Amino acid sequence: METINPAPDDSADTPRPETEAESQRRLAWEAAMIAEADAEIEAGLYVDADEVDAWIDSIGTDHELPPPPTRQR
Repeated sequence: METINPAPDDSADTPRPETEAESQRRLAWEAAMIAEADAEIEAGLYVDADEVDAWIDSIGTDHELPPPPTRQR
């Protein structure tokens, strides 16, 4: 007897909408991360953009760079 495979279930690839509770948790997390970033900026902390670009470009290469250091102004 021949077995017929059902059509693939595409629902695994389709994102489901956030629930209200998930949305509230995500928004709270985002607000906390923004507040943390604002505090770091206020404290004069930064990471050089050119160093970030070089680090990103190195990811996956034979000469991968470490993440750039945080500096203080």
